[in-house]
Amino acid sequence: MNWKRTFTLLEEKHAQKQSSRRSFDISDAANIALFLAAFVGIWQLVFLLKIWPAYLMPSPAMVITEIGDLIENNSLPIGIGVTLARLAGGFAVSLGIGVGVGLAMVKFRGFGKTMSSFAVGLLTFPSIAWVPFSIIFFGFNDSAILFVVVMASVFSVIITTYSSIRNIPPIYLRAARNMGANGFALFRHVMIPAATPSLILGIRQAWSFAWHALIGAEMLITTLVGLGYILSVGRDINHMETIIATMITIFVIGIIFDRIIFRKIEERVRSRWGLDQHTE
Repeated sequence: MNWKRTFTLLEEKHAQKQSSRRSFDISDAANIALFLAAFVGIWQLVFLLKIWPAYLMPSPAMVITEIGDLIENNSLPIGIGVTLARLAGGFAVSLGIGVGVGLAMVKFRGFGKTMSSFAVGLLTFPSIAWVPFSIIFFGFNDSAILFVVVMASVFSVIITTYSSIRNIPPIYLRAARNMGANGFALFRHVMIPAATPSLILGIRQAWSFAWHALIGAEMLITTLVGLGYILSVGRDINHMETIIATMITIFVIGIIFDRIIFRKIEERVRSRWGLDQHTE
């Protein structure tokens, strides 16, 4: 009977955690909706007060109409699709290179010390500064844009991988070795779970670097498609509705990735490795 009682208690605790998470999600969504409503209200008020002319500060309704027009002529759907494809390709390359180099830095200490300083220096390098080099080297094409995205984010992944594994408390490794873990088993069952929290945060940061660099690169490296290109067109024709509509689209995509995709991945990983810190 004891084990049945224990199983029942575990189920109850799990249900309480799930209920707490749902309540938090609803509350979080309500707060976001309230903030957006207040923002749109202030925006409309500024428009009505005519502090700036309508061509500089269009109303929310004018921007919504512009979004509809961009969707109707397929500029926005195609731009979103192309931009996200570039982001996926560039960030995948950054993850592959960054994780590989980071693990090599952990394995070879001399290389790690040298490369860490080098990576930190290049991480502080403005991503926009890679654009002239990329244009000269690759020309005005997707390869040039992907190069800027990779260079803007790969060093963040390298540093994150290296520091996440190096900062694992030594007592975890000593305890695991005392219990017989070594080699790949030690890496898989101890080092990865211990490094996961800081690794996830670092990857989210690297993604934000890639996202910022991508939009800037699309504005400067003309390929006639992408959200950055739509922004540059709005700038060239002095059409503020197009600029604001594209900025809203970029903002929404960023929120979706950060608050929905990365957050869900983080929750799943934490739950998988027993790192969930939700309390009753």
